[in-house]
Amino acid sequence: MDTSNIQLDKIDFQILTFLQKDGRMSFTDISNEMNVSVGMIRNRYQKMVDNNILHIIGWADPIKIGIDAYARINLKVLPASKLNEVVDKLASLPEVSFVALTSGNYNIEINLMCTNNKHFLNTVVEKIHTIEGVSDSNTTMYLDVKKWASRNF
Repeated sequence: MDTSNIQLDKIDFQILTFLQKDGRMSFTDISNEMNVSVGMIRNRYQKMVDNNILHIIGWADPIKIGIDAYARINLKVLPASKLNEVVDKLASLPEVSFVALTSGNYNIEINLMCTNNKHFLNTVVEKIHTIEGVSDSNTTMYLDVKKWASRNF
């Protein structure tokens, strides 16, 4: 479904804000907070879900579940014709939590989440650097994450 012409308004962003704070908040509680009908909340929620704007997920704190090696890795792919193939292989790795095409000296940026440094090293050496087309990398280890992904509207 094409979501390019879906326009969110102030009410949609308010709903998103409530759900970011508590993804299990009921439509009734949201409607009471916003002083609108439950039906309006339900319809707008469903519109955002149907159009792949809103995704409800269970998020676990990586530190509390044993993820102790977290890093950003920039990758250079040569030849460029291998780019999509490399992206697909990276996205299939369970340790890779984020993949993006980038501009600059590197073609791809990934976030890698591993249980420890040994697991991290094994993943980089045996799973990432062995992908045909990966020619160079630059790694930044995250030593102490102060804020995990979230955006307040």
